[in-house]
Amino acid sequence: MSDRARDFMNDWLGNHVGALPAVERVAASVRLALRCRRDATAAGIPLQEIREAAGGDVIRKILQALTVASALQHQIAPEPEIPAMAEG
Repeated sequence: MSDRARDFMNDWLGNHVGALPAVERVAASVRLALRCRRDATAAGIPLQEIREAAGGDVIRKILQALTVASALQHQIAPEPEIPAMAEG
């Protein structure tokens, strides 16, 4: 893996990954992986190097980053609890 690919991947994740609800993360990781590959190609970085920088699986790497971003967001600002509605 090249330093250039690793730096690209780290910068790219920092600029494109944020907190998302769990139900949206898998679909978002697929969309983002396609975008990442396109951006890497435009930057002249071979896709094999991007795969290596991602540990072999770009989608999984992005999904992990989305999960971490969401966990950190939840620690900083937890989602408000919605009171249960009374049955009646």
